[in-house]
Amino acid sequence: MNDVEVCEDEIFDEQVPLLGYQRRTQWIPSRVIICIMMFTACWTSYMCRLQMSILAVPMIRTLGDKHELSGACVRDAAAQANREGRSIIFDHMEDPGYSHAIFQRDANDTVFPGLNVTFREDESEAPPASGGMHLFSGRPFDWTPFIRGQLISAYSWGNVPGNFIGGVVAQKWGPRRAILWSSILAGVVSLISPILAHLSWIALALSRVVIGLTGGITFPACHTLVARWAPPDEKGRFVWTLQGGTFGSIFLFGMISGIAESMNWESGWYIPAIMMFVWVVAWYLFAWDSPEEHPGISEEEKNFILESQAGTVQKQKPSLSETPILKIMTSIPFLCLILCHFGNLFLLFFYQNGMMLYQTKALGFQLTKGGVVAGLPWASRVLFAFFFGWAGDIIKRKQFMSVTALRKVATIFSHLLPGICLIIVGYLGCSFFWANVFLVLALGFNGAASISNLSNNQDLSPNYAGFLYGIMNTIGCLSGIIISPVVEEVAGKYGNPIEKWRLLFWMGATVCISCMAIFIAGGSGKVQSWNELKPREEGETAGRR
Repeated sequence: MNDVEVCEDEIFDEQVPLLGYQRRTQWIPSRVIICIMMFTACWTSYMCRLQMSILAVPMIRTLGDKHELSGACVRDAAAQANREGRSIIFDHMEDPGYSHAIFQRDANDTVFPGLNVTFREDESEAPPASGGMHLFSGRPFDWTPFIRGQLISAYSWGNVPGNFIGGVVAQKWGPRRAILWSSILAGVVSLISPILAHLSWIALALSRVVIGLTGGITFPACHTLVARWAPPDEKGRFVWTLQGGTFGSIFLFGMISGIAESMNWESGWYIPAIMMFVWVVAWYLFAWDSPEEHPGISEEEKNFILESQAGTVQKQKPSLSETPILKIMTSIPFLCLILCHFGNLFLLFFYQNGMMLYQTKALGFQLTKGGVVAGLPWASRVLFAFFFGWAGDIIKRKQFMSVTALRKVATIFSHLLPGICLIIVGYLGCSFFWANVFLVLALGFNGAASISNLSNNQDLSPNYAGFLYGIMNTIGCLSGIIISPVVEEVAGKYGNPIEKWRLLFWMGATVCISCMAIFIAGGSGKVQSWNELKPREEGETAGRR
């Protein structure tokens, strides 16, 4: 521990009574607080992740469609065409030294002196020829389906390296700091995204790459926390807390689309950013890297956690140089897990990046209704995941089957059944009710991922769990780069007809089921030999503090 860390710990030790740690730990275990913080960390991460895929509908008018819903199941095609709003337009003055006061108002515009700020009531008017930033106008951009696909997939361009970086950063500096600073950066970028959008779609795409980078850090860091805080018999419930992002999606689709429709799409960026800054304060106060570092944990609870982990999780934090990277990357069980995880994320990104387009452009729902319906599958995933996590912990405790068998049986629910449901959806045509029933079931069954691919890295190596998850997510998130351009190429540019979406559902099902088959053939639930850390010499250990 360096001098900075010592000072920080001393400060928090002095503030323990003020922060309420002593009284709180008498009736709420510290590991429960850690679970809550991980749950909310995943929620805020998904909030930044989903913004673009939701707001792409109101903020982008693909050239030629004039906001009309297209495809085979059109309802209320002109739903968004005439929505009125109030815009603030910032134009540059031709003369930078201009200071003469001018105040002018006609039927539609209000112009303020000097800044030349115009409040415009007529939403149907074209922007002034001089250009500028039309903030709070709610006006869509005339961008092509190609640009829309690139903007949605840009998150994954940052998320892919972000996951690897997250595993390394969480291992080196601790998950608390990793999530703290990445969340602050995500909030700042989200806050300025509308301005970047008015500058250029490329600037907005680059901002999404940055947010993807920060989002990639969250989940490897949380897996490091699970490894440090979870007793073996509670690991399934700890991993369930990583469904916080899924839980957030239930409200986020409806919340962000509702904000965009009732206010303007710019507010769909600003409000989540403010929420992120408020949450960061809570994370700083209540999240800690391990039981040993927590200033308010009871001795009884700390000893319980450490004793239950004895023999599998070691107290020393491995450095990157001590990590057996070659053995990890040549481990057959881990390679099979990577592919299984890829299939799971392919399904999730398919929902995140494609369902708003499917609901609004193919099935014909209006924006807010489409957002609410698109959130329903995520609600079922949270509920199913809780049940699967609870059942998995019981099976492990009662030893009804081996851990390896448990993980492989779980993939039948997390991969096979969702694949079958997607195929069925493709043949339901414009049956609004049944199409959404099977979409809900598909993602609901995928909740079993909490005891299949999302837990298996903890089985293989508790000491390197966060690092393993970083590698898994790095490769798995490549699917996010692939899906959006494919959706636009296969269905978007043709107006999203149902028969084109049928092909997309077949693609998603094939990937899910194939990855499951590979994991069943070569996966394992046993701790691998490379999990063991080599003991450090006493002088070497002191030098690393």
